[in-house]
Amino acid sequence: MDKEAQVWNEYQSLRSEVTHADSLNYQTISIVVGAAGVILTAGLNQSDPIPRSLIFLCVYIVTIPGYRLLQGNRRRIWRISTYIRTFLEPNLEFVKWETRLDSSRKKPTSENVRQGLSSLIGMNEWFIVTMINLIAGAATTFSLMGLSSDNPISRWRIIFIAGVILINVWLIFITARQEKDLRRLGKVEQGFLNSWSELRDKESRVLPE
Repeated sequence: MDKEAQVWNEYQSLRSEVTHADSLNYQTISIVVGAAGVILTAGLNQSDPIPRSLIFLCVYIVTIPGYRLLQGNRRRIWRISTYIRTFLEPNLEFVKWETRLDSSRKKPTSENVRQGLSSLIGMNEWFIVTMINLIAGAATTFSLMGLSSDNPISRWRIIFIAGVILINVWLIFITARQEKDLRRLGKVEQGFLNSWSELRDKESRVLPE
């Protein structure tokens, strides 16, 4: 098999991996949304505020691992796409999807225009997970405040409410930073690109036996 055929076969295989990773993210976000909906509904069916609050908090058991899975797949996609740009597309005459896509985002233009060229998939995933967390946090807070009862709010409830608010603020901060790193031209993409470039340069310096 000649070099061009090998490059093309590897290109097709890696593009299939990218498509599979994207499909996994769509499935993951669907599972997260569905599971969160079931948990929130189960909480609403509870009349006692304490069990209701504990059930609402179970949403984080779904959203936090779910978002980590989404991030892992985004990293996997960047690892593959930067490999394609570094090793494969330079050897293909017409197939330059990853290279041209990268060039279109790097061309001199305003930040708003560059953002408009993005599919915003990563940002939308972050937004959906963040909204679910905020809904769960708000539901827990209102439940602990005992808006439906005449009992005064105890000190431990106030502490618990403060803890829920702090957790949501921390989650927004940390996931927003991670989402930014996973964008095109972000730290994750550049890290993989630099790593592949160094490997390519190292291999090019090795003389054939």
